[in-house]
Amino acid sequence: MAFAHLVQPIMKSIASILFLAGSIAIGSAAADQPNIVFILADDMAWHGTGTQMESGFRRSAGKTRRTPHIDRLAKSGMVFSRAFSAAGMCAPSRCSIQTGMSAARTKFSGNGNFGTTSREVTYDGRRNKGRLMLEPSPIGSIDPKAITMAEHLKRLGYATAHVGKWHVYGGGPGQHGYDVHDGETSNKEGNSKDPADPKNIFSMTRKAIGFIEAQVAAKKPFFVQVSHYAEHNAVQYLEETYEACLRDKNIANITPVALRKRVAQRSAMVEDMDHGIGTLIEKLDQLGVRENTYVIFTSDNGHYRDTGEERLLRGNKWWLWEGGIRVPMIVSGPGVAPESNCDANVVGYDFLPTFVELAGGHPEQLKDVDGVSLKPLFDGKLPARFTKRSLHFHYPHHRNTALHSAVIRGDHKFFRFWERPGSMYLYNLENDIHEGSNVANDYPAIARELDREMDRHFAAVNASLPKPNPNADATYKPYDPDAPEAAAHVNNPAAKKPNDPAAKKRERQKRRDAKKKARDR
Repeated sequence: MAFAHLVQPIMKSIASILFLAGSIAIGSAAADQPNIVFILADDMAWHGTGTQMESGFRRSAGKTRRTPHIDRLAKSGMVFSRAFSAAGMCAPSRCSIQTGMSAARTKFSGNGNFGTTSREVTYDGRRNKGRLMLEPSPIGSIDPKAITMAEHLKRLGYATAHVGKWHVYGGGPGQHGYDVHDGETSNKEGNSKDPADPKNIFSMTRKAIGFIEAQVAAKKPFFVQVSHYAEHNAVQYLEETYEACLRDKNIANITPVALRKRVAQRSAMVEDMDHGIGTLIEKLDQLGVRENTYVIFTSDNGHYRDTGEERLLRGNKWWLWEGGIRVPMIVSGPGVAPESNCDANVVGYDFLPTFVELAGGHPEQLKDVDGVSLKPLFDGKLPARFTKRSLHFHYPHHRNTALHSAVIRGDHKFFRFWERPGSMYLYNLENDIHEGSNVANDYPAIARELDREMDRHFAAVNASLPKPNPNADATYKPYDPDAPEAAAHVNNPAAKKPNDPAAKKRERQKRRDAKKKARDR
């Protein structure tokens, strides 16, 4: 076993040699390549900033969230109303971001105590006891043979850095193309012991700025991923930020007092992160590189179970309901129209091909990648493929949820709950963002087609699927999505869009006009 620690670097080296041998497919470094700053929040709700993620839908902004720098970033660029994380929890979502693959393809579909090098996870079986289906064991880390976004960008001449939370194991960012990094970090490293540096927000910002300054001095294009630990538990914040939040008009009158304090604490943590983001963007301006830099802000997945704030969407992190996977997303940079909006369906595994194209590569020639480049959207275009594509999500695990998978195409979202065979669940996200009405019986052809589409994807990527439990408990009752307790908040009036038919008609016409204009370009 003395050589075990060498296996992964050797496998990575072999994969890199093969990658470089065929790298003509990726392209070569080009003059005036843009810089890329990718900012990833942790466990942030779709409505977790002060910016409306859907124009005209005021509850798509958090009224208790004070994020002036993120709000300014949104005004300088494009806001995506239908951005989805690739998974409902941290590790599988982050793996999909790094590799451009769906969770079904990576097989890194769940979290656990995986260790640094083992790629197999054997659950102890307690969660399977009595259940109708047995969950598959997920892969325990990022595949050492997978070519990450950083490795692609290095081939295209970029300096690369990863600051903050890694959480996909595999030896850490240094084994996967990052020149500068914090090592193989997970959640615990974000629990700062320095009260002046909650969630390491400010030390992370300084490290990212130092890296950027060095690359600007060297006149080298750079890619830096700033992976914040906020707003993952445990909650940390500057005391002065918390006191200011307590006095905020949208928080000061919340009752009871314990709830007001909880909301103020989380709001303060997000405001501190926002300040770090503002400091970073200000430095880009000072260095004179802001106009040639893409700044992308999003979250790894949806919100934690109970933040004390308004529950706008159904579900929370872990789940594939909108509350678990619909996330904020803002893009600002060269060619991105200020104060623009995009309602195309996009997903976390789109970032890798997007960054490859921004850097001058050829994303259409990437192998074993499920994502597509979003650059046409950044440029204000809407190719037909964006209206027809399917987004795939796979969480075949019992932890905190039911075994379930989902596919989104256009306005429709289809679920398969593995312990309810034969049942189909279809939701129209345009009319029912809170997923309260199963319309599978109204649109059986669409439900059947998306069911088949899910199977096609699973077959194409050789997905790990649940299996029948030979020792199932005959009295076991599986999760029922239609049961009142399963969707207790769905009928909350605060979760619904304003019922103004005329306004909805105007908004639909506005989107149709924008799409037509984009296609005509």
